[in-house]
Amino acid sequence: MKFALSKRKRTVLEVISKPSTPTEIREKMNLNRNNNLSTTLKQLCKLKLIRCINPGSRTGRIYGLTHKGLKIRKQLFANTKFTPYIEPKLNWSLYGWIVSGRQKKAILKGMKQHSPLRYIRENAQNFDSKISRMNASDILQSFVKKGIAKKVKQGNRIFYSLTKTGEKLRNQLFES
Repeated sequence: MKFALSKRKRTVLEVISKPSTPTEIREKMNLNRNNNLSTTLKQLCKLKLIRCINPGSRTGRIYGLTHKGLKIRKQLFANTKFTPYIEPKLNWSLYGWIVSGRQKKAILKGMKQHSPLRYIRENAQNFDSKISRMNASDILQSFVKKGIAKKVKQGNRIFYSLTKTGEKLRNQLFES
C-alpha cells in the first residue's frame, strides 16, 4: 500500500525517533519559530500516524508514532537506517510539564546528585543564566510536590535529590 504524504508530513515521520514536543520536532526539521507545525501534527493525528501521548495537557504536548505511523515510515524510508523508535514507560504529563518551561529543564539538568539549593542553582545557571534563587527554590518545591525530587534535611541544611521518577525524566530528556 502506497501512502501519499506531503514533504513536511514525511519529514515529521522521519524525525520522530522518540516521543517529542512540537518544539523538538521543529528543531530537528530546522524550521524557524514562525513556521506553523501544529496543522501538520493535527493532520498526522487524524491519519492515525502519530498520537498525542498526553492529550490532557494544555502545554508541553508530546507526540509519538503509532504502529501505523511506524509501518508507513518504514515504507517511505525503506533505504534509510533509523534509530529505533522507543516509547519508554514514563509519566508523559510530568515530562510535558517540565519541557514546557526553560527554567524547569535547566533545574532538572542541574540536579546531578544530592545537593543544596545553591549548588543546583549554580549548575542550572550553566543552562539558563536568568534563574534567580527564588525561581530555583519555587521550581524545586514544585518538583517535590510532583514527586520528581525529594527534600532531605541534614542538620540545619536542606538537600534535594531526584526520585526514581525524576531520574527517568532526566534520562529521557537529556540522555537520549
